[in-house]
Amino acid sequence: YVKLRRKTVEKEVIYVVLGVNEEGYREILDFFVGGQESAYVWQEILQHLYQRGVKEVLLGVFDGLPGLEEAFKAVYPKADVQRYVVHKVRNTLSRVRKKDQFEVAEDLKLIYRAPNKEMALQMFQQFESKWSSKYPREVQSWANELDVLLTFMDDPS
Repeated sequence: YVKLRRKTVEKEVIYVVLGVNEEGYREILDFFVGGQESAYVWQEILQHLYQRGVKEVLLGVFDGLPGLEEAFKAVYPKADVQRYVVHKVRNTLSRVRKKDQFEVAEDLKLIYRAPNKEMALQMFQQFESKWSSKYPREVQSWANELDVLLTFMDDPS
């Protein structure tokens, strides 16, 4: 959030679309201030980017806003979708007892920092075996979203 002075000073959110090219160069492609975050608004933003020349997108990375991935796929049907791992980890840790947070975080790192997808899936099986009795909802949530959390592993490092 950023404080903006209009008639009064209020906090407003700034939404940023960041692009990363094949060489790893990051560039702000677009941004907008305030408003309601919705899949419809994001689809308009993505269509605007497409019209401005952002035609070839290989991967979209999102936070799981309902409808956002569908909006992205409508504009860029050939692209893959990746869910923010950091957000998923934070959400998971917020639902885990304080005494288990460090250990759960370390076990999750073994999944998303694995050298390849096969190893990541093995690490998830260990995570599932270890934590599913204590935190069944959290483990099931990872199981449900594992494909979109590990999409980046399908591409070269």
